[in-house]
Amino acid sequence: MEDYRKSVLPNGIRVVTERMEQVRSVAVGIWVDTGSRNEAAERGGISHLIEHLVFKGTATRSAQEIARVMDSVGGQTDAFTTKEHTCFYVQVLDEHLALAVELLADILRNPLFDPAELEREKSVVLQEIKMVEDTPDDLIHDLFAVRMWEGHPLARPILGTRAAVSGYGAETVRRHFEDEYVPARITVAVAGNVTHDRVVDLFAACFDGFDRPAARREDSRPALHAGIDIVTKSLEQVHLVVGFPGLDHTAPERYALYLLNDIIGGSMSSRLFQEVRERQGLVYSIYSGTQAYRDTGVLYIYAATDPPNFSKLVKVVLKELRAVKKDGVTPRELAHAKAHLKGSLMLSLESTSSRMNRLAKQEMHFGSFFTIDSMLQAIDGVRVEELQALVSDLLDEARLTLVTLGPLGRRNLPRELLRHY
Repeated sequence: MEDYRKSVLPNGIRVVTERMEQVRSVAVGIWVDTGSRNEAAERGGISHLIEHLVFKGTATRSAQEIARVMDSVGGQTDAFTTKEHTCFYVQVLDEHLALAVELLADILRNPLFDPAELEREKSVVLQEIKMVEDTPDDLIHDLFAVRMWEGHPLARPILGTRAAVSGYGAETVRRHFEDEYVPARITVAVAGNVTHDRVVDLFAACFDGFDRPAARREDSRPALHAGIDIVTKSLEQVHLVVGFPGLDHTAPERYALYLLNDIIGGSMSSRLFQEVRERQGLVYSIYSGTQAYRDTGVLYIYAATDPPNFSKLVKVVLKELRAVKKDGVTPRELAHAKAHLKGSLMLSLESTSSRMNRLAKQEMHFGSFFTIDSMLQAIDGVRVEELQALVSDLLDEARLTLVTLGPLGRRNLPRELLRHY
């Protein structure tokens, strides 16, 4: 058993730790169970804006002082927002653990949301939105979400829209923060050369008196919307995302899906990479991936190519997917995918920040901890028959979602694809 421990503070904040005595660093993360999915339609992008703003000053520190504190000990501070979570984390030498804990607790408990800083940071976020709009391989994924999750909060971009972000005032931001950033939705994850008891003592002291209740949420299970969207834009290439139903975070078949993704397009030896790029030279970039949420998921393929090659690209991708469905995955492919996935997993968990991420996600999704050995065993235990059952269930062209971005129209799509829509 790895050196894992869990405690719950009196106010309900969960604290999970993993001790790594062989290192000198420690990664400290505060994860909040809130993201763009939990925003009302009129509050789109506010979670991401708050992620920026908490570093712009507290009751005791200015934005410059927050940056200077970390720089003075060679630490790294960052944050990110997803559709379902927000994370704030610090990586420091183990001797500076107390400083890291105090800083993170300060920005989460005492943000100023100063109106002047708010206006400056809104400008920064607006530039970030423009940057995505100018980056087609990022923008295509937002457009894909709009199509696939139409009418559901998962369809909205994490950054929000220019109109929404421009309109936020300090009081609206503070109200959303106080509604969402509550103890019942917070998980603390710490990995590195630390002891669990010391971590618990430090956070218990910093979060003493923090007792805001969690308001009840209204949430609905998203429905997947199959179909085709052609978004015309003056670009040198056509960008494409093809998506199928996937699995949620906790699905028992998740390891089989990881392996199926690896075989389809998740590695350089995958079917799509080898056929589309290496043999036919149709693309520079092609890959598949998975997105998982608490009640749904997606298996998707991304590629980009010159407009004259677009129709051929789509035909080749569909041909490869149909071959997987008709002929199945070979034992050799499965063995190779298992070796690749296990190697990637082991390499990814060599750093304290990766271990911290694993701790937090397992606690939030499962309320428990899986050792590396148990994960490796789960990968090894997947059989060819399980992959084939997933292929039959998920790779259904009648449930396919396809979005393109670039200089072409619907007439450029293969006829056999259009017959479904």
